[in-house]
Amino acid sequence: MPKITEVQTADLRFPTSDSLDGSDAMHSAPDYSAACCVLKTDAAESGHGFAFTCGRGNEICVAAIQSLAPMVAGQDVDALTADMRALRARLTDDEQLRWLGPHQGVLHMAAAAGTHAAWDLRATR
Repeated sequence: MPKITEVQTADLRFPTSDSLDGSDAMHSAPDYSAACCVLKTDAAESGHGFAFTCGRGNEICVAAIQSLAPMVAGQDVDALTADMRALRARLTDDEQLRWLGPHQGVLHMAAAAGTHAAWDLRATR
């Protein structure tokens, strides 16, 4: 059974504010960005998930994904993805992180990126 061996993160930013691409009444100078989560396995498989932001602060979302990584690292892929509801609960109900707002805000976005990566891994398997 393959196991998750690594959780990689990336802070991707696109300077869309230079040409005001995507600007609107609420976002006059957005630099659309993504905090990326990649679940790697010992079977050379991977799942990718993203949380989208408007630029500044994207590094906080990446740090939140990294704080959740120990909850999935070393886990059996089939067991982890067999019950996606339980995975989401695991990522949003950690006793040391849940006070940061697992049902809104940056921790919610980080949990979503990890959950999406698990869905992608499950779908590609």
